[in-house]
Amino acid sequence: MSSWSALSIAVPLGLGMALAHGGLRSGSIGWYNRLRKPRCNPPHSVLLPLFAGIYTLQGIASYLVANEMTLAQHTVESVATRAGQLGLGFYWLEITFLVFWPMLMSYESLKLALADLVVAVGFQFLAMVQFFRLSVVGGLIMLVCFFALSALGVWNAALVQKTGYLHMLPM
Repeated sequence: MSSWSALSIAVPLGLGMALAHGGLRSGSIGWYNRLRKPRCNPPHSVLLPLFAGIYTLQGIASYLVANEMTLAQHTVESVATRAGQLGLGFYWLEITFLVFWPMLMSYESLKLALADLVVAVGFQFLAMVQFFRLSVVGGLIMLVCFFALSALGVWNAALVQKTGYLHMLPM
């Protein structure tokens, strides 16, 4: 696979997944406007660009790692290929869980959205560690995304606490 074809798959896939979130459209947030929100609440219009940026950056990072894996196949570095496979696997698991977060938010299920986001951030961390083993730039990009998703998780937890859903979380 050439580098341009990999990039042409990774970036549109990331943008497409971000833009496909029906839960982030302004027409589906009537219930959200009625919630008691914490002081650190970002405007709703920030979420879609945030997700588009995160998915695009992760697509670029996955491209960099896939490119390094292709280069590693021509050498005896099977460890690099294994790290790339693990990293990309964790990346796809993280994307799978992250896709459901806006949908859970739009269904007014803050507790499930928080649990889903925690699992996604965990897979994000595992992918980031593996990406660092192959590509420093790819790992740094994933680090930025990790911080953004962690901040989103803190906001989601504050929203759960402020709205009184905290007592519903499993102990």
